[in-house]
Amino acid sequence: MADTTSRRSGNETRAEILRTALEQFTERGYEGTSIRDLAEALGITKSSLYYHFANKEAIVRALLDGRRNEIDELIAWVDEQEPGSDLLRRAALRWVESTGRERVQGMRFAHANRPIMQKLAAEGDDRRSWFDAVVDRVLPHGTSRAERLRAQMAFDTVSAALFAAQGTAASDDDVLEAAREATIRLTAQ
Repeated sequence: MADTTSRRSGNETRAEILRTALEQFTERGYEGTSIRDLAEALGITKSSLYYHFANKEAIVRALLDGRRNEIDELIAWVDEQEPGSDLLRRAALRWVESTGRERVQGMRFAHANRPIMQKLAAEGDDRRSWFDAVVDRVLPHGTSRAERLRAQMAFDTVSAALFAAQGTAASDDDVLEAAREATIRLTAQ
């Protein structure tokens, strides 16, 4: 096998490993994809892959770090906004409308690989709890539990629409349209 990493920078190789792993883990499952499978799909040696990531779990953690960065960007945006009764809707719609192919693929991965996601959540990498900081910023102090749950649901509409679309002919555009409409309904005042 020819090692193609010499044609890419370390950052480019790392990004390509993450893209390929996300695709492979989603299609074949986390448990069904070996380091050898990833190396072959990338056209690199296993040792080159291990240079960038210690194991498959480290790859998943790096994928989650990317999602965490997106949440941090949303929090920074929320912090710059004028408070108001429509801040929840604006923030949730911003989240839904910023959903691209990679985030949709990441959600598909999470749906298809619940055991590793549950393991990481138990170890402190619970991606669902990341929205707590967003919800804290967009809702007034003293908001009821039901209102907080509805707010969290507004940020989770893409995942819910993907789950509902399983086994159907719904496209990513259909999923995003349904998510947008659900977000609007969940944030109605």
